[in-house]
Amino acid sequence: MRWTVRQGPAEGGGSLTTAPSGPSLSVLAVPAVESTAEALLDLDAAGGVVEVPATLQGPAGLARHLGVPLAAVAATAVLRTRDDRHLFVISSAAHPLFAPALAAVLCEPELFQDDDTDVLRRTGSVLGSASPLGLAEPLPTFVDVALAPHPQVWVPAGHPHAVFRTRYDELLRLTSGHPVELG
Repeated sequence: MRWTVRQGPAEGGGSLTTAPSGPSLSVLAVPAVESTAEALLDLDAAGGVVEVPATLQGPAGLARHLGVPLAAVAATAVLRTRDDRHLFVISSAAHPLFAPALAAVLCEPELFQDDDTDVLRRTGSVLGSASPLGLAEPLPTFVDVALAPHPQVWVPAGHPHAVFRTRYDELLRLTSGHPVELG
């Protein structure tokens, strides 16, 4: 089944609803985005996937477009341990992910950022746009507590021009994530 997104009423900076449809020419037809939209429906999530303009410049541009603070925009990364275990990290875009700090919290000697090929293989999307939902393989997920104070959190949805809206508590539920202080 193919999933696409239709524009809906603007709510808190914009919201779109996910609905089944035929072929689409938008980024919402990208398999990783479709997997995210399907997972949101399957998990009874409150928000849906939103396609954002390709002209936005980074997380700050996305935050301005959505009308939310930069701290409410999430960034994602796939990291690996020295013994080649992989984990998924969702951090606030308001501060960079500092892998040594996370390594210390997790009692790991070191963490390394996966390259584009590994991220694509594990998530179905490119570095920086990986969705924590609909992954090719389940990964332990760690979610930045800096996202918690925000009533809406915007998370990459599998493409550089797609995000989904959720709440921090819901993000933990959707991902079976562990809260962690990253910054």
